[in-house]
Amino acid sequence: MRILIANSTLHIGGAEQVAADLARHLDRKRFEVTACYLKENGIVGEQMQRDGVDLVPIPGLKKGRDYFTSMKLLKLIKQRRIELLHTHDMHSFMDGSICKLLRPSLRFVHTFHWGKYPDIEPKYRRIEQALWRVPDALVAVGHHQAEGIRRLYGIPEDRLRVLWNGVDAPQPQPAPDIVARLGANGIPVVGSISTLIPQKGLFDLLDAAAIIHRSGRRFKLMLAGEGVLRPQLERRVAELGLLDVVIFLGWVPQASRRALPLCDIFVQSSHWEAMSIVLLEAMAARKPIVATSVGESARVLVDGESGLIVPPRQPQALAEALMRVLDDHELRDRLAAAAQRRYQDHFTVAHMVKRHEVLYAELLGADLSNSAEERLA
Repeated sequence: MRILIANSTLHIGGAEQVAADLARHLDRKRFEVTACYLKENGIVGEQMQRDGVDLVPIPGLKKGRDYFTSMKLLKLIKQRRIELLHTHDMHSFMDGSICKLLRPSLRFVHTFHWGKYPDIEPKYRRIEQALWRVPDALVAVGHHQAEGIRRLYGIPEDRLRVLWNGVDAPQPQPAPDIVARLGANGIPVVGSISTLIPQKGLFDLLDAAAIIHRSGRRFKLMLAGEGVLRPQLERRVAELGLLDVVIFLGWVPQASRRALPLCDIFVQSSHWEAMSIVLLEAMAARKPIVATSVGESARVLVDGESGLIVPPRQPQALAEALMRVLDDHELRDRLAAAAQRRYQDHFTVAHMVKRHEVLYAELLGADLSNSAEERLA
């Protein structure tokens, strides 16, 4: 079965990571997999190439505005005799829809990765409203996201299925420079890994850190990531008297390997998510987690069992949950172990790939027998 996985670009992001993991891990005995980009390659794509993925640009790729990427994608589909196209962002969704309309025999899957439905830019809403009927299958990465999409566009329940994301367990490779900045003084480290943008609720996290600091507890707050809010966040740290508490790491390549292992507690303060990749990585890394109840997080984690879930935009609740975990080593160990078990049961790359293989085979009329189940076992 010849599969083409298409993204507009392959920079860092959840959609790109999911596409990359599918391209790496689909069963090569049953699937001939090509991945492509419509605009430009990036960090994720370069890693795919190092991993041996058959990643190519669309034929005749050019820099700048190009109104013919759909025709170039169709040319690639014909050259590679592609049977099923899977798109992962708005640009590839548009081009894929044109390819499907011009080549009806092509099977077409689109995954929605945006997590803030029904809030979406009007121009993108119009595009999705016009095109959602074109693919043979629509995929959401979470139930909460799927409910928002169905309500917004009036999509029948059976036209949109939920396939949870999965990740590879990160292999710890702590960065020496980060180790040096944290010091070897035994002070617990609360860690957050995200882009520094409004979505991530980082001002709430700083306010929570100030509450904890005023309680007299000793801890470090490690913020890994870069973004437009960094100057404002740094000013807020100074205003709150947290200069000795908060450490800005900036952009950390392979942060799940180089920074995450140094966290004693992982925290996610987001205002919204679809299904967070870094949350799954923290579970796989056996970290106790405090997260806001946004997107799929409250389904991914079981509150009080495999993590502590708090409402978004409530620094006091976030601080109280973090203090519980800071104070109770037994709770910390119990949450971490349960999070890792839940990851192993539901959120590995193997689980995600199996779910997609079943979908692809269904659309192509193929019989996988029990091959996917055997691979998971």
